[in-house]
Amino acid sequence: MVCKSHKITSIVLSVILLATVFLAANVNDIINAKAATGDIVYFNAPATWTTPCCYAWNQTVSPTISNSAWPGVAMTKVSGTVYSFTFDKDYKQIIFSNNGASQTADLAYPGANQIYDYATNKWSTYDTTKAKPSFTVSKASGSNFTTDTLSLTVTVNNATTATYQIDSATAVSFSGTTTITMGTGIAVGSSTTLKLDATNANGTDTETYTYNKKSPVAAGDDGHTTPAVGGYYGTNPNGQVGKESTVTVDGSPSEWTSSMKIAQGVANDDPRVYYFQDSTGCSAMHEIAMDDYALYACWDNDKLYLMWEMANVSDIVDPSEDFPLSQGNLWINNMPIFLAFSTDPTKACDNSTTTEKTLWGSNINFTTHMDTMIACSTNGSNGPYVYHCNDNGKFVEQGASKATDISLKWGNGILDTSLYGVNGGYGSQGGRKIGDTYDASSNWVDFDTLSHNKKLDMTYEMSIPFSELGIDKNYLETNGIGIMKISTFGTSGMNCLPHDPSMIDNADQPYSFDPSTSAEKEDNDVITVPFARIGNLGSQQPSTTATIASNPVTNPVTNPVTNPVTIPATKPTSIVTNPATSPATNPIQYVLGDANKDGVVSLKDATYLQKYLAGMIASLDDYQKLACDANQDKTINLKDATLIQKYLAGMVTHLGVQ
Repeated sequence: MVCKSHKITSIVLSVILLATVFLAANVNDIINAKAATGDIVYFNAPATWTTPCCYAWNQTVSPTISNSAWPGVAMTKVSGTVYSFTFDKDYKQIIFSNNGASQTADLAYPGANQIYDYATNKWSTYDTTKAKPSFTVSKASGSNFTTDTLSLTVTVNNATTATYQIDSATAVSFSGTTTITMGTGIAVGSSTTLKLDATNANGTDTETYTYNKKSPVAAGDDGHTTPAVGGYYGTNPNGQVGKESTVTVDGSPSEWTSSMKIAQGVANDDPRVYYFQDSTGCSAMHEIAMDDYALYACWDNDKLYLMWEMANVSDIVDPSEDFPLSQGNLWINNMPIFLAFSTDPTKACDNSTTTEKTLWGSNINFTTHMDTMIACSTNGSNGPYVYHCNDNGKFVEQGASKATDISLKWGNGILDTSLYGVNGGYGSQGGRKIGDTYDASSNWVDFDTLSHNKKLDMTYEMSIPFSELGIDKNYLETNGIGIMKISTFGTSGMNCLPHDPSMIDNADQPYSFDPSTSAEKEDNDVITVPFARIGNLGSQQPSTTATIASNPVTNPVTNPVTNPVTIPATKPTSIVTNPATSPATNPIQYVLGDANKDGVVSLKDATYLQKYLAGMIASLDDYQKLACDANQDKTINLKDATLIQKYLAGMVTHLGVQ
């Protein structure tokens, strides 16, 4: 019954993926660097180097150009240990090496007449008598700002005269360093331009910088577009936001308490349990469980502490499968983990980078506000790396370095004394279907009462200095921050805390590289639910504050308004005829809300519509244009996706005009 041809496909894939975390130059610096044919760059080499070489290239053009094959071109000796290289093209990146042996890191070229000193790892002007004027500006051109005005620090170097001009205003003379205020009175959505001019005996420098005024994110508003998932899931249960406490990061949950829980998951809800293909007899139950169960938080004066629990109930659900039992300890695998934070309301990133659509090729995007990401792997071999949103709403992936002051440990066993979840696996063959964990009438059990081996479960602990998040204790307690923890198989999300339906919306479809496993390994996930809050709930109150019932069989969901309790596939559909969009003799019949055209309204439709609105799906056909207008206001937007989810959650009784 079980097809097991490629158990380790995604493990290998995640290893390859994580190998792409570069120690390269900062991309923003590369883009803004001034590079020109004929420029001379200098290098102060170690006295022991026999053949200093310069390898220069430019990755901002296509195809990438370089001055030679590695290790580049032998440099010309100027005097002593100083060597030079003259650009034959416009390069932006440099590596100096001893003929390919000892070498520098990847360096962003800073401009002509600069020398790099190997001993100090710093650039400086080589010959000030030959230097042209230049500028340094505190924010890169193209940056966004969300405040009423933008304050810039501008410095002019080696100039006889210099001026700045804001938009069409009169040019103002200045020297040295000055502070410039821009954006006064312009509307949100408009741009403002700064023009800089400087001259000296060696030449002139003219530069133009443009900045874009954007709407700020309201403090405490996490920007979510769909409500928190309730029922046996929980976001800030009982209003809990963690508590002040110091714990030892050793992989043991012994110092944690239930009052520190900020997000509740469900056991046995990872994508593998929903996959079974009748045509091939393939099931994903042989896969390792990526089963997030609960997230905890506490803090002291200097650090934030996190603890998350990972369930592995394979011994109950399918004890005949040896692989998820023998390989269940996630520390033996190199699976990417993402911790998404919302700390700064003035910035927001959808998880794209300056060079890629998603960080680490994760295929995860966010509509919920997020500005900082910590990425690592389940065995700690990669990361943790910390990424902060730049002024353009992007992460700078290249040039990231490990945060060695972040500690990560793991161990077996968990704090929770009960593991609630829906029993069974093998998808439709075993009675599992997408949405059953939102249904109070499903086969809910406490796996710990079924002789579950708790040593299969795992605890992860992490300590993060506040400085890595750009906050302090007072900010945490006064304003609060948001967090979501996401488990992956390398190229897509598999589970998360708090739970987002995108983690299972394609779980019953085959993986294109291996039909024995789920398409959740490769689909695009869009996070739309609220993050869990730490320190303070803020003005954005969570949709779910209920706790897991002590007996899920006899204590079903008690708040159907905010807690979805129905299986999406069982919801009735509304077939609509729209003669106005086609000839009267052949009207279009469509199912209102059926965005993916499979004839039923389910979570897949809400996700499909969100992907279209995010630009991940290029267009809709005539059927979809009608079906996606869930509230029938003749406009397709996030209101329609939200209405579909509310309908599936039982919060409204019908689609269409409300």
